[in-house]
Amino acid sequence: MRDLFPRSEYRARCLVYEYDADRLLAPGGVITDSIYDEAVGLINYLNADRELLEAHARPIIFVCHEFGGLLVKRALAYSYSRSGSKIEHLRFIFRSTYGILFMSTPHAGFKKEALLLLHEERSSDPNQFILSLLEDSDTLKEISDQFTPLMKNFHISNFWEQKQTNVGSESCYIVERNSAAPFWDDTFRGGINADHSQMVKYGSQTAPGYRLVLATLKKHAKAAPKEIETRWEQDLEIIKRTREHEAENLLRPGRAASTASSRRPSIQEPSPIPMPSHAATSSAESLENPDSGSEGPSTPFVNVHYLVRRRSEYFVGRRNQLVSLSENFGAVKPRASRKPKIFVIYGLPGSGKSQFCLRYIEENRHRYWGAFWIDCTTDATAEESFAALGQLSGKGVEPGAGQLWLSEISDPWLLVLDNANDPDMELEKFLPASGNGHILITTRNPAAQIHANIGTSKFQGMDPEEAVTMLLQLAYPDKELRKSQENRQQAETIASELGYLALALKQAAYTIRKKSLPLKRYLQSLLGCRKALLSRPTIKNAADVNIAATWELPFKDISRRDTPEYRDAVDILYIFAFMHFASIPISVFTLCFDGMKASNYLRHRPLALVEPLSMHMVEDRILAAARVLYEYSMITISESDTSSVDEGAPKNLPKLYFALHPAIHQWTRERLSKEESHTWLDCTAAVLEHSISTNMAPSGRAFRRLLLPHIDSCLQQLKNVYGVGKLPQDPEQANCLERFALVYAEAGRWTDAKPLQLRVVEFRLGHFGGTHDETIAAKRRLANTYWNLFLIEDCLKVQHGIWLSQKLFRPSLRDYLCWPLWKPTYLSHMQTLDDLTRCLWLAGKRDLSRQAGERCVEVLTQRLGADDPLTVSAMFNLARTYLHLGTRHDEVLRLLRHALSRREHFFGADHPDTLMAVNELGVALCAGRKQLDEAEALVRRAWETRKRVLGEEHAYTLWSANDLSKVLVEMKRFEEARVLLEDAVVVLQRTLGVKHVGMIMTKGNLSRVCVRMRDWERAKELLAELQDDIPKKHPDYIHLEWGWAYVKLHHFEDLEGARVHCESVLQMVMDTGVLAMDSPKVLDAAEMLLRIYQSEGREEDMRKLKRTFPRVGTGNAESAIDLLPLEKIIRRKTQERLDASRE
Repeated sequence: MRDLFPRSEYRARCLVYEYDADRLLAPGGVITDSIYDEAVGLINYLNADRELLEAHARPIIFVCHEFGGLLVKRALAYSYSRSGSKIEHLRFIFRSTYGILFMSTPHAGFKKEALLLLHEERSSDPNQFILSLLEDSDTLKEISDQFTPLMKNFHISNFWEQKQTNVGSESCYIVERNSAAPFWDDTFRGGINADHSQMVKYGSQTAPGYRLVLATLKKHAKAAPKEIETRWEQDLEIIKRTREHEAENLLRPGRAASTASSRRPSIQEPSPIPMPSHAATSSAESLENPDSGSEGPSTPFVNVHYLVRRRSEYFVGRRNQLVSLSENFGAVKPRASRKPKIFVIYGLPGSGKSQFCLRYIEENRHRYWGAFWIDCTTDATAEESFAALGQLSGKGVEPGAGQLWLSEISDPWLLVLDNANDPDMELEKFLPASGNGHILITTRNPAAQIHANIGTSKFQGMDPEEAVTMLLQLAYPDKELRKSQENRQQAETIASELGYLALALKQAAYTIRKKSLPLKRYLQSLLGCRKALLSRPTIKNAADVNIAATWELPFKDISRRDTPEYRDAVDILYIFAFMHFASIPISVFTLCFDGMKASNYLRHRPLALVEPLSMHMVEDRILAAARVLYEYSMITISESDTSSVDEGAPKNLPKLYFALHPAIHQWTRERLSKEESHTWLDCTAAVLEHSISTNMAPSGRAFRRLLLPHIDSCLQQLKNVYGVGKLPQDPEQANCLERFALVYAEAGRWTDAKPLQLRVVEFRLGHFGGTHDETIAAKRRLANTYWNLFLIEDCLKVQHGIWLSQKLFRPSLRDYLCWPLWKPTYLSHMQTLDDLTRCLWLAGKRDLSRQAGERCVEVLTQRLGADDPLTVSAMFNLARTYLHLGTRHDEVLRLLRHALSRREHFFGADHPDTLMAVNELGVALCAGRKQLDEAEALVRRAWETRKRVLGEEHAYTLWSANDLSKVLVEMKRFEEARVLLEDAVVVLQRTLGVKHVGMIMTKGNLSRVCVRMRDWERAKELLAELQDDIPKKHPDYIHLEWGWAYVKLHHFEDLEGARVHCESVLQMVMDTGVLAMDSPKVLDAAEMLLRIYQSEGREEDMRKLKRTFPRVGTGNAESAIDLLPLEKIIRRKTQERLDASRE
């Protein structure tokens, strides 16, 4: 430097500061302290030198290479923070710094390839300090956050290397251009045509970069004195005003006390430039909460609901943070109504975020009526977790049911949204809008802090002392070994190298304990393993490599052993990797046993699933393998807790469950090669597929619901590996997707089932053809999903295609020998005809539905008998069609009673098909306007049972609510019916949308209730909304027209308008036959029209109407029209005619 910049010419002193590289690169160096200590040392030594020379205000220009630039940034931030009167002299360095030349400083960090190349040259393994300099590390972000606000004070030049560094046969840029020279505002950027080392070594004036650097230094040296003099004056004035302001605040009466009392406690108090801390928090700032001051102490509660997993026993420490979090939430009160308090915990994987929340819940359980845990790994898992809450509340599994329940609860509750790491997740939709609740969010995504309203906390490593204590306690049960000074020193080094991450420390301890390894030996293995792991593309930062290394060591030990339980342990761990990481039921392996034995297409079949001779033997082998993983602390094993299970809950759920930490789950999957991933993904899909029974027996419904998160996880991986549009790849994969779709459909997730079923149908059409049994079965399941989604046109199209193909291509020659020839009678075709009967009924094509149903019942009764389930199904669908046509009422009752009797016998009282028959029989009795008490009892039974089995907000439960309202209307209990339907409208609007056919049906029923209650404004509003939603050829349009006729007659006293609507109803019936001529609603319209004709004196029209509808005019006018409005209208019109004649 002296040669480059001679003092005689430039009057500049050149000082060289050498940091302790050996200490930084040695294993066990404390990351934050290493940089912080070196930064403080730089400021202290530089300040001392200037103090001795009495040169406090002399301008400073820093020239920094590589890590030296990071050190200067941290040092200037430290200098700026020293504003106290007794340490203000340390601020002089910040005040005097004019320019900084950063020479290949890794502002954004090193790439892994560069670190590996550097350490290959040095023949050393990368320690924790070096790992902390990887791209986007927290250490670099912290330095950047502290330096960025100060940048405007300095003239900054960033130089990058333009030649790669060669080490042996390898070469790369040690610091990439984007890292060395970021696009900062108002800064100089320049490249130097040299490698990383030579860019700061100038052997002559022609050396690359010499003139560029010299020119920059000369320019800074010339301009610095004047600007630094001004900055000193300005900064002194700022410090003076700050101290005066502080003094005024202290002297103001009552100011200090009120300030102190108004401050809310937070997890850690921030400072302008945070001091290094190894605790779990770095900055947690609480927001003011106006309710907190007057709440008083908490009231103890009986904890009614506790849907939280068990805490790991290894969790220690963070005591102060637990207390502070409790203070942040404040007291809980019964019957309080407020917006929930939300606290966000974010930070590194494996830093103990989830365990911290579990510890808080465990210690504060008495404060809450309910504690609930939501897995927010993906949207699907979050929705499934909330569905469990909705089911618990009785509202059902529809989206939003769980959140709504919590919003309505006035007792205090605690909700944890765990693993909300996906930055694309709309987290706000999972936050209850109101309620007396506290919410904890754990995430790796710092942006999630936006959801907090009382505070946040950043989790990194544990407190160093707590980390070392935990490591020694778990590694050495013998207290004497823990007290060994040598062991403690080695433990300190290991804890430091693992970044004080709780998860990594726990696993390191179990590995040491299991293998009886000396701590020094483990450290050597850890460093060596870590270097190898850095070459993996999935390893991105220090936390990744630390966690991966601690699992890699025990896993290698397991995989080296050649006994069955160890081989099986490797296999099931890879299967776990493609399931969801939590609540893996052991029965998924026992139930897939038979199917896996026959799955010869798989590239690998775990021996634990094919060698045993029985399901019990499979369970024994899986348990033995799981114990191996458990002993190495790679998984947890838990038993189901039946103590808190409700009486109505299923009793046949699995007893044992396995779980992995999310970080371990990810590591297991990422350590596989591409080919291995395909192998184990296919194997996992097969395990899940064969654990699902093809007959979907009701007894297995609860177990299949447990599989949903695992199906979600496996399916997502299949899409990632094969591509969304390329599934399925083969017939076996088609079978797998079909079973997954069956589980989705059973759970009411029809929108998830539909795309899978479409892909299966497309594949089988191309592979087998349209007439193959498997293709027809896939089409039938797709049509059923369309039916449940009320996509009626799509459903009809698919079912018509099946019907036509079965009609033309029959299973055997014998099936063509029937009369008439175009009406096949074989069973598969009859089943299709039954499906068509149901779909045509819902589509409003009632006459076609009747024809199909009658044919189906006739043939099936002859071939199978009246008691066969297929015949019973056909009878039920035909009866429903008759009912909505308004014909053959006695036959409707006979068919429905028979269907109900048989279904109760075959399926039980709570089966969905049985409840359908119960509901429809009640509706049939109501339609006859007789036996209304029995009708109410039946429909109410269906409604109450569906609420219990399916949930309050399930589509079929709301269907029963609609039908119950019809019964209540006939019983003139209008207010009850209205409340029932208004509640249903709110739910439907949230779950299915305003255009859904269920919403249209509900509004139609509600409009009729409002008409009968003479709430004309609400009736008009509903009828207007329905006008554009109901097709004119649909039977419901008749009800709409009748409603308008009634409103116009009674509210508007508009005889002509009412007559037009009534005539429209009757003409539509005669033209289309969608309702029988003698059905109650048609007769109501005819009766109303007759009275209107009578009031208008239209005798000829009355005679024609009676010829067409012989039953009108028999004294039932009250059900269709009140006489009083007609009398009023007639009197008014007569008076109008008299007035006109007088004029």
